[in-house]
Amino acid sequence: MRGGTDDTVGPTDPQQARRPNPELLAWIDVLGAVPSGAVTEDQILAWVEGPLRRFLPFQRFLGAYGRLTGGRIRMRSLVTSGYPDDFVSGLEESFDLGARGCFAWWVQNRAAFILDPADPPPFATARELDEIRQLSLGVVAGHGVIDPFASAGTYLSFAGVAADQPQHVLMSLNLIAPVLHALFLATEQVTAPRLDLGKLTERQRELVDLALMGLPDKTIASRLGISEHTVGNHFRVIYERLGISKRSQLIAALR
Repeated sequence: MRGGTDDTVGPTDPQQARRPNPELLAWIDVLGAVPSGAVTEDQILAWVEGPLRRFLPFQRFLGAYGRLTGGRIRMRSLVTSGYPDDFVSGLEESFDLGARGCFAWWVQNRAAFILDPADPPPFATARELDEIRQLSLGVVAGHGVIDPFASAGTYLSFAGVAADQPQHVLMSLNLIAPVLHALFLATEQVTAPRLDLGKLTERQRELVDLALMGLPDKTIASRLGISEHTVGNHFRVIYERLGISKRSQLIAALR
């Protein structure tokens, strides 16, 4: 009690005072089961569905690694658990950030959030709420990690989490996010192309993303408000920096 004494505050048993926090012990056990070495998406999924689910109970999981350029997201890796195949196959590989309010809020605030359809936050879009209802997802929690230097990151969504334990869920996401980000990066290192996109400017990476969407130079020029000739010049510099000679090599290496 502030400003006075209260004999009931704090543990009275010295042995009890020295006991580790049970949630901390549980998290240490989860960390001990994290896959290492050449990590695969199947290993990530096994860890999520096993040790991680025992620490943070959930019904469905979605984890994605991708790049953010020019207000557009392009997914490179996707791991899901519990979602129907038709939903997963229907997910867009590339989409505008503003199309998903929760995702846009997370990118801006870099903080874990909880979406309860019974009392949705103002940033949730009608599309997201419809998905929750149609798939009976219950309460959804999201978080992730963004690397601003690479314009890339990992986004995580856990559906069917406990509605009555929001603080535990948010605390757990803060622990989980960097671990899953590291696992997705390890997967990327196994399958990633040898092209070093870090050699490119932000503008050049934006052109690469548009090329990966299959857009011709004329359409890219229209989107960026530049001439088709300028687009061609950009790509010539891109090819030179990446050590390739044509568009097909670029697309094949980054698909």
